[in-house]
Amino acid sequence: MRQTELHLSQEDRLVIEEIRSKGLHQCREINRAHVLSCLDRGVPEAQIMAVLGIGRTAVWRTRAAYLQGGLELAVFDVARTGRPVQYDTDAEARVTALACSVPPTGRQRWTMIELERAARQEPGLGAVSRETVRRMLKKTILLSLAQADVVHRGVDRGIPATDVQLARAVRTATVSGCTSDLHRREEPATPGPQPRAAAHGPAHSSQAGLLKYTRNGTTNLFVAVEPKAGQRIVAVTERRGKVDFVACIGGLLAGAYAKARRVHLVRDNLNTHFKKCFDDVLGQRAATKLLRRVQFHYTPKHASWLNMAEIEIGILSRQCLDRRIASRQLLRSEVDAWQQARNAL
Repeated sequence: MRQTELHLSQEDRLVIEEIRSKGLHQCREINRAHVLSCLDRGVPEAQIMAVLGIGRTAVWRTRAAYLQGGLELAVFDVARTGRPVQYDTDAEARVTALACSVPPTGRQRWTMIELERAARQEPGLGAVSRETVRRMLKKTILLSLAQADVVHRGVDRGIPATDVQLARAVRTATVSGCTSDLHRREEPATPGPQPRAAAHGPAHSSQAGLLKYTRNGTTNLFVAVEPKAGQRIVAVTERRGKVDFVACIGGLLAGAYAKARRVHLVRDNLNTHFKKCFDDVLGQRAATKLLRRVQFHYTPKHASWLNMAEIEIGILSRQCLDRRIASRQLLRSEVDAWQQARNAL
């Protein structure tokens, strides 16, 4: 096959030699420069393909692009428009404002699942996905951190310190069936005495806002999990003695499992979790009547069968209890809301 001749201008030869010999360029750009240089020197196409490891089509396209649009079109890629933006900045602002708002009842903070559900209620965001919400928030956080860092660096250049405080505020607002039991303390924060200022100046004045915590009682949570049904039941009690445990089991048998023929209850070896406790609290006849459908399974001393309950307790602590709750009544309402949302999954 006859090879079409190609002659480069002197200026194009200099540019191609620079691309081939120095600088950082894409592999395909270097290959195209090699192709043009070889064609200009009359190297056969078969030899070009064998040395560079490319096909005949790549050689033809490079030659045709040079003849059509010059060196810029032949060597470098044309800028691509990319995928059109699906959600504008107004939608991103609404998602960000939603993430900075008060979380739903029973949640200590917003989760991606809750944000996805709430964002789909907004106009124009009915089809938004969880990954899209995550990318919106990540983009907002990175922009806020970059702005805060720029303002912070500007202090040395004479920018007022109030701008730094504003940047820090932006950063903070943006970045903002087995049974087991869990103890939680009620500790409202009370202002403590102001420490004496250091003698060498206000360098340590940031310690003046320290708080001390006063213990204001404890609250116990019994967590019952039915793994196959995906059911969680949480009971909030003042203590975790045998009276409270008996009342919790009695509530389960009379409520959620009133129609069950047999209830297998997996328990640990705590002294308040044995059958004798039911006899002490209810009496032998009433305890026998209550437990006629219950079969106890106690975990071995060197193993744990309560991992599923412990996992649910960990999820409950992270999603709902990892904050300050003022009263036991508020704790019950928050736990009930978390339980309903968790069981609905």
